Amino acid sequence: MNWTGRVRFSVMVALFALVWASVAHADDDMVFGVDEVGDPALEYLDELISEGQRLYEQQNYEEASLRFFDVLMDLEMGAEAYYPEAEYELARTLFRLELYQGSLSYFGQIAEEGDFHPYFQPALRGLLLLSDVIPGDMTLTRHLARYADHFPDIVPEAYRDRYAYLAGRYFYDNLEYERATELLRSIDDDSEYYARARYIQAISHVADYEAEPAVEAFRDILRYLERQDTPLDRMRGEQRRLLDLTHLGMARVFYSVGRFDNSLAYYDRIDRNSPRWAEALFESSWGYFQVDRFNQALGNLHSLNSPFFEDAYFPEGPILAAVIYFYNCQYDLVRETLYDFDFLYEEGVKEELESILAANPDPIALYEWGQQWRNGEVEGSPELISALQSTLNDRQFRQRFELVESIDSETAAMNSLADSWQTSLLADTLIQESALAQSFSTADAGELVQRRLERLVSELNGLINQQNRILVEVARAERGDVEADVRAGMLLDDRVEEESQLEVTDEQMYWRFDGEYWKDELGYYFFDVRSQCRR
Repeated sequence: MNWTGRVRFSVMVALFALVWASVAHADDDMVFGVDEVGDPALEYLDELISEGQRLYEQQNYEEASLRFFDVLMDLEMGAEAYYPEAEYELARTLFRLELYQGSLSYFGQIAEEGDFHPYFQPALRGLLLLSDVIPGDMTLTRHLARYADHFPDIVPEAYRDRYAYLAGRYFYDNLEYERATELLRSIDDDSEYYARARYIQAISHVADYEAEPAVEAFRDILRYLERQDTPLDRMRGEQRRLLDLTHLGMARVFYSVGRFDNSLAYYDRIDRNSPRWAEALFESSWGYFQVDRFNQALGNLHSLNSPFFEDAYFPEGPILAAVIYFYNCQYDLVRETLYDFDFLYEEGVKEELESILAANPDPIALYEWGQQWRNGEVEGSPELISALQSTLNDRQFRQRFELVESIDSETAAMNSLADSWQTSLLADTLIQESALAQSFSTADAGELVQRRLERLVSELNGLINQQNRILVEVARAERGDVEADVRAGMLLDDRVEEESQLEVTDEQMYWRFDGEYWKDELGYYFFDVRSQCRR
């Protein structure tokens, strides 16, 4: 039962100063004392709280939780004065029982009341501890963000960097960039959260088209990684992931401001064994296109067609190839390439995605479908599976589904507690709250799947529109009716290449592609495209 809805503020105001003054900061075990608020007729409530605290110290958390809950259920006049302490004690006791959603519910009620609640400050410690065991819970981070106006004063020093990162990430996700930046900038440059915080700031600058501060933020990340014990070329796990993301970020920023050579240099820093290498190969193709190095652009796209990248999803690749062929007046190749795109993506992936959305019209159904996907039970074309992997294989997706599973596990754990606890009103209340949390988290996970699949469809529609525009331009070019700005980019007259454009150095060997891919050749293919344009 949610006690915050009861009318109790007249009593609370009178007692606020006394109770607040007596609250001690929680230590590492969330222990604190409070003076008795003492109505003689309600001394039994003091006794219940004291007994609960004794049971807590004896690690009899089940019985302790029942004592604190009994206080919250007391409807005697004046009992409201005892609710705050009982609520806080119940929250930390449920934490010890590993009933984290129940603990979050009560800590969250305290946080939402803010300074009006005498245990507002100690509850922060409990929320920080919960962030260890239920990461990715948006309700938890929302409650943490309630303390931002008091940062850093009431945040334990050992937790300040962590708090700043979690709350800053919450504000960033909710588009409150100024508040996010203020918190993220406070993180020490030797903190484990520093590089991740700077990355969020960097991509915020990218989103605002602020190239210089974005580059500076990315460089700060590289400096941080260079200070670590592990050399850059030997980094693994989270460090390697962050290093690759930073190199990709730098490459994208330089590309956005037209510094294509710098962009290509950063793409080249992505290791061949990195999960991000395929991404770097594809994006660098656009860089090569911008500097008229068409052979390398097409060579990269050719590498991505190999069986070694069968899980890669780059539907924009055929569009880029078609554009390159168009600028070289290879109109038959343009049509052939776009025909393949139409077959694989418009008639293939797009229709398959639309069928999934039509068969699962609401978030709950999409959650169930998402579980099937996670269990490897979804079938479809190789291109569809690649598309789904590209959008449903990240930390956010996993956390949303793992949160639902953790709530289910917690509900099951309640059934393993003592019979006296299971038959209590507290158990009924927590089971109801758990069911509600499970419903919300399930819908939230389903909505995430829905947004991701709809985004894939929208992106394909955009590429289909580009495909149609290219075909229109091809028809106009064949009639000699090409607009001046398009014609300026085509290889005309003296730029026509009658011979191979490939230049092989003394350190290179030239082999014609015979239809068989070799792993050590990936990334080194050149496509010998020759212009057929004439004035």
